[in-house]
Amino acid sequence: MAQATKEKVQTAKAKSLQISPSLLNLYLECPRCFWLKINKKVERPSGPSSTLPNGMDYTLKNYYDSCRSKGLPSELKDRLPGKLLEDGELIKKMRQRSFGFQVDEEVWFGGALDDVVVLKDGTMVPLDNKAKGFPPKDIHWTQIEQMSGYTLMLRENGFATVNEAYLVLWYLDHKTMDMSDPLAFHLKIEKVSTDPDGIRKKILDAAKCLRGSIPQPGHRSGQDANEPCLFCQYRESGVSAKV
Repeated sequence: MAQATKEKVQTAKAKSLQISPSLLNLYLECPRCFWLKINKKVERPSGPSSTLPNGMDYTLKNYYDSCRSKGLPSELKDRLPGKLLEDGELIKKMRQRSFGFQVDEEVWFGGALDDVVVLKDGTMVPLDNKAKGFPPKDIHWTQIEQMSGYTLMLRENGFATVNEAYLVLWYLDHKTMDMSDPLAFHLKIEKVSTDPDGIRKKILDAAKCLRGSIPQPGHRSGQDANEPCLFCQYRESGVSAKV
């Protein structure tokens, strides 16, 4: 029975529009760019990128795993109201892009978490690491949307959770560096309030966008809605996409 249920879920997912937190953020940044990426396979222009963020991501995950039996890495002790999830196999599952849920008959939402903090009452909340080259300023709205998506994923997979998450910001500061350990990272932890119900609505709005005609250039639906999309401006300036 369990195998039959698993196969049914996999079949439904395969037939569904699959949206990840990063894809949803693209929709919130610019519905036109989102529509072009999914419906016409037209990507935003990009150039060479650094491998350092991905390397830091894998390094931090390995480090967290080595500290899982101790509760928390030493840098996070007394700074979080709980401990890391002890179940290593469950964390591996949550770190897969296949971790998610069926929103409705047409839409599946999911993606990989970094980690989970188990609060003192047993509830789980997302934890996400961000590596920065400079001291962090304000939390960007897309990061809060991302964490809201993770909260929704935990809830819809049957885990007890609350509407909060933690961003762990690892950063360098050349103005206060220790010359005996010049690459030592500083640490800042940000608790953010999440809105899983709001994210569910935005997922369905994104799916509706894809079923409609291409949005007008420059129309944005995120918190930067009054700013034009530079990628749309680029396309409209002479390098037109086939739509």
